[in-house]
Amino acid sequence: MKQQFTIQAISDCTIEYEGTVEYSIDNGNTWNTLSHLFLPAANEAQFRNAQSKGNDSFVIKGYFNVYGHISTLAPNGTEAFKWMFRQANVVEASNLILDFDELWPLAYYGMFAGCSSLTAEPELAATTLAENCYTCMFYDCMSLTTASELPATTLANSCYSSMFQGCTSLTTAPSILPATTLTDCCYQCMFSGCRSLTTAPELPATELADCCYSYMFNGCTSLTTAPVLPATTLARGCYSYMFEGCTSLTTVPELPATILADYCYGCMFSGCTSLTTAPELPATTLAPFCYGGMFYGCENLTAAPTLLAVSIKENSYYNMFIGCKSLKKRPVMPKTAYLEAVKIDFIPSELVK
Repeated sequence: MKQQFTIQAISDCTIEYEGTVEYSIDNGNTWNTLSHLFLPAANEAQFRNAQSKGNDSFVIKGYFNVYGHISTLAPNGTEAFKWMFRQANVVEASNLILDFDELWPLAYYGMFAGCSSLTAEPELAATTLAENCYTCMFYDCMSLTTASELPATTLANSCYSSMFQGCTSLTTAPSILPATTLTDCCYQCMFSGCRSLTTAPELPATELADCCYSYMFNGCTSLTTAPVLPATTLARGCYSYMFEGCTSLTTVPELPATILADYCYGCMFSGCTSLTTAPELPATTLAPFCYGGMFYGCENLTAAPTLLAVSIKENSYYNMFIGCKSLKKRPVMPKTAYLEAVKIDFIPSELVK
């Protein structure tokens, strides 16, 4: 038998609900429609039949924990979990069981956003995701230190976007994000601003999508090593701003891709002020803005990669090494490409100090 969804008061709490929901304070013997509930510290209330207006469904003042099966509160396809506890003082949610295997669009969108007291999240066991299902789920949960594993292999557009953005105490990410085929914006901003994160998850994907990794680790100032990126065919903006502002990053992966796309590496390592060595770039045919701003502001970069391309496009190298003040020598490139690069605003003289 499933355990009923329960709120456990740590301090005295008042509970209201935007929509309709039934509650019980006698272990499910009697149920009433909630208008306003005072729940004293160390007491519990169970809830069911939630019908939410889709925004800030629970309005709770006081500190509390949550546990039980989420499906006993509302069925799949509902909006009851969207922004469910936004900015509430929920502390412990590890015993909340999110027991839907297949999710739906916006399923848990912003569920714990702004819950700055949250220290433990629920397990996220769903294997088939939907558009925006986890977007902003733990946004600005500044006390959260560990993210649970994410086993899903079937993704959807923006499914994990901004999921942990602003979790400034997060030190441990999932060990791996196992999907090998990605979707548009699926990991966009996922760990943006997680300034305590020291290790990135493994990223085995070989089939990329537009903006799939863009801004994923933006502002992760404690990250020292970037994960392996095995894809050989890229997508529009796929790595754009991926490690922007990762000021402790000293080790970057090989970049084996030979088929590029518009802005695929745009500003990828911009502001990585500890980076001293750049990866090789084997592609010989480029795309518009593909390397635009790639090492912008990498002030300790001492050596540029050889630029092998013989076919370049508009602004392929635009601002690629701007602000790399430790770079003393311009990169080597084929003469025909060098002449073309000058015509399309790549300014080699900026590298000569």
